[in-house]
Amino acid sequence: MRYTKSTGIGNVRTVCKLLFSSRTLLFCVSVLLNTFPPLLQQSLAENTVTIAIAGPMVGTSFSVGVQYKVGVTAALQTLTEELLLGRKIVLKVYDDNCQGPIAEKVAQNIVQDAPAVVIGHSCSGATIAAAPIYAQNAILQITPASTNPKVTELGINTLFRMIGRDDIQGKVAAERIATFHAGKKIGVFYFPGGYSEGLANAAIAALKQRGVIIAKQVAGVGSAASYVDNIEELTDAGIEVLYIVGGGLDSGVFLRQAHQLGAPFQVLSSDTLVSKVFIEAAGDAGEGIPFTFPPEAAAFSTSEPAVLAIKKMGLEPVGYTLLAYAATQTWIEGVRRANSFSADAVAAAIRQAPLETILGRISFDEKGDINTTYPPFSWFVWKDGKRIPLE
Repeated sequence: MRYTKSTGIGNVRTVCKLLFSSRTLLFCVSVLLNTFPPLLQQSLAENTVTIAIAGPMVGTSFSVGVQYKVGVTAALQTLTEELLLGRKIVLKVYDDNCQGPIAEKVAQNIVQDAPAVVIGHSCSGATIAAAPIYAQNAILQITPASTNPKVTELGINTLFRMIGRDDIQGKVAAERIATFHAGKKIGVFYFPGGYSEGLANAAIAALKQRGVIIAKQVAGVGSAASYVDNIEELTDAGIEVLYIVGGGLDSGVFLRQAHQLGAPFQVLSSDTLVSKVFIEAAGDAGEGIPFTFPPEAAAFSTSEPAVLAIKKMGLEPVGYTLLAYAATQTWIEGVRRANSFSADAVAAAIRQAPLETILGRISFDEKGDINTTYPPFSWFVWKDGKRIPLE
């Protein structure tokens, strides 16, 4: 038998069985594999397709990375023998530490592996930095968590997101503040970065449209050990209601210290508070703080198979887990419709008609923003260590 590009390991093993006894089978296979490694590697590569998962896998936001991996892994279990168009799916995980400069370098590494899709990134700054690199290399990208409007304003037709935009989230926050806290002194506390600054500005703009004047804006420092000076500044300004936008850990530390100091202001916040890192850092001070997040997908009848699959893994469908699952589901359906792994073909197929997913029926506009049959954001609170809808 002549070894060609189409020869796989299974054929190598078959030849050895014909020529040798079982006692020398392993030796035969070893010899052939070592004799033709470049061709075998090429054969294996031609029979697999890679999904890259990119996000924070270590550090203060690591829980989001874990949720991504769980969601993608669970979604792939819907494939027979994890095959798609006859090719085996291979998962590769990359850490971007939720930072744009790191994400840019990570993206350069990812494109060398030529994945069919990137599920990621998480932090908006990281997604914005990496997206042009994937686009230049004809790689589809779906982010389950990046909310900054700039993500889908980049003009990349192979970029999609599974979550609402911050210009919408900011309006939702402004509506609640204007409705339930009319006449009170409003403050905004945020951190440097694309997500925090972008959402804070969106909320401020929406509040101004409603005639609400911001009495005080304060910028904090990420990963600071103490926010006492910021808390005292807000207290001295007479702030009664504070809208805080930041990472789960930083927000948790701020609220714990504000509680310890007896700060008088009420607090509302945003989607990053969905992380358990927040409530672990905040402790009792985090209980009852209203925050926005997409409606609870785990309660949808359409998500029942996904929830069961994740629980069979010994895990819970928390945070961004189901959004990562739906991102993978969207890509799979796009590949099947296009009968291709080509980023342009899959992107066109995703847009051609609504998709039935665990999030219900969804579609995407020309920019790549998701459309759902329900509002993109709802209000939640933590109670007894669990996230529940705000009544």
